[in-house]
Amino acid sequence: MKLQLMTRGRNFSVYAIDLSDDPDVPRCPAMEFFGDLRRSAIDSHKSLTAVLNMHAENGPIHNIQRSRPLRGSDGIFEFNSRQGDRIAYFFPAGQRNMTILTHGFHKGANVNREIRRAQSIRSMYHDGRRR
Repeated sequence: MKLQLMTRGRNFSVYAIDLSDDPDVPRCPAMEFFGDLRRSAIDSHKSLTAVLNMHAENGPIHNIQRSRPLRGSDGIFEFNSRQGDRIAYFFPAGQRNMTILTHGFHKGANVNREIRRAQSIRSMYHDGRRR
C-alpha cells in the first residue's frame, strides 16, 4: 500500500491511499473521486481542492461546514464541498502533520456505510505500516 501526495502546505501534508499492491495499476479511491469531480462537477472539485489546500497550509479546519468528525466514527473526519461532496480522512497515529484521505462520497450517501469503509481503509493502512 502506497500513499499518493495530494497537497503539501506549511502545516500538513495530505495524502491519498493507493490500495493496489500492483505498482502498475493504481487504485486510489480518493484520487479517483477527485478525477470524477473534475470531469462532472467542477465547482465541487474546486471547493474541495480549496479546503484541502487550506488544511495543508493552516492546519485543522475548525469550520464544521468544511471539516468535521463523523459521529460515532472513532477518528474519521470529512472534508465538505459547498455542493455537498465529501472526502473521508484520518490523522495517522504517530505521524505529526499528516492527513490521509480514504475515499469520497456524495451528500445523501449512507454515512454509516461510508464510516465503515473509511475505518476499513484506515485499518489496512495501519496493518501495512506494522509489517
